[in-house]
Amino acid sequence: MKHGFGIIGAGGIAEVHASAIDTIMDVSLVGVYDLDPVRAVTLARQYKCRAFGSIEELCNDSKIDIVCVCTPSGEHLEPSLAVINAGKNCIIEKPLEISLSRCDRIINAGIQNGVTVAGIFPIRYSRVNIDLKAAIDEGRFGNLVMGDAYIKWHRNPEYYSEVRWRSVMELSGGGALMSQGIHSVDLLQWFMGKLEAVSAFCGLLGHKNIEVEDSVVASLRFSNSALGVIEASTAINPGFYRRMEILGTRGSVITEEENVAVWKFDEEKDDDRKIREKYSGEHRSGGGVSDPKAISDVGHLRQILDIIKSIDNGHLPAIDSIEARKAVEIVLAIYESARKNKVVYL
Repeated sequence: MKHGFGIIGAGGIAEVHASAIDTIMDVSLVGVYDLDPVRAVTLARQYKCRAFGSIEELCNDSKIDIVCVCTPSGEHLEPSLAVINAGKNCIIEKPLEISLSRCDRIINAGIQNGVTVAGIFPIRYSRVNIDLKAAIDEGRFGNLVMGDAYIKWHRNPEYYSEVRWRSVMELSGGGALMSQGIHSVDLLQWFMGKLEAVSAFCGLLGHKNIEVEDSVVASLRFSNSALGVIEASTAINPGFYRRMEILGTRGSVITEEENVAVWKFDEEKDDDRKIREKYSGEHRSGGGVSDPKAISDVGHLRQILDIIKSIDNGHLPAIDSIEARKAVEIVLAIYESARKNKVVYL
């Protein structure tokens, strides 16, 4: 079955979606829409598709059955509802939205209209993260003791000044955690299970004249009694690779982007040596450490393929709208804890 895609919002992340779609056989990018017609035309020319004049026009095109929403974070709701209410399947860039009430309106619309609604979290589709999740599900860690995520990146002042919505709370929903760290927040809860409580601090330590935080530290307690930490920043120079530590009573794994720093279990298997060798090479990209454009489209490609498969086979995608909501809930709980200077229970 051939699928036709549309994209709403023609900023930087839309290029990643367009590139991924362009790679997939038997699908086509039919057209794009953006509030800025010049930006829409530029992306449309690059991928030899149509620049639509309105969201409604895009949603009413019979050749389109899947739409990627790539607008600013706090402006996902309205275009998503237009897509869903037109009976189209909807793929929404992270975060799903910036408040739980707005997330829930998207979720409910998808249920009412019987269409697939998915949230984008491409690092779940990294091979090393899939192998790590399998090891957790097999019980190889024994009791999970700690789960830690570190996203210590660098963004220069122009990152916020040249694209204004990134620094405005109403449009972005937050800074280092909501805009950058949420990928690792989602990954951590996927690995460790439901989060029970958070205690956090936020700060603006390296940037000026922006409404959002550039640094966050949160202590975590999971429902399985494991503890953890999330540290996120866009103020650290030169910036470091995204790091994840999953630590248990019978084994531990530490990753940096797609590389393995530690993969060690009490009960060694033949595959363990192969995994250490497979993920011991050089990093394939900058991982967005200091340049937000230095990311691969491979994760988006794998996730979009999963979404297409779910649509074709009539089942839910791995990260549907309900699953995508979880990371938003955690981020908002961390912000609430920092704002009110108290432990927040989820």
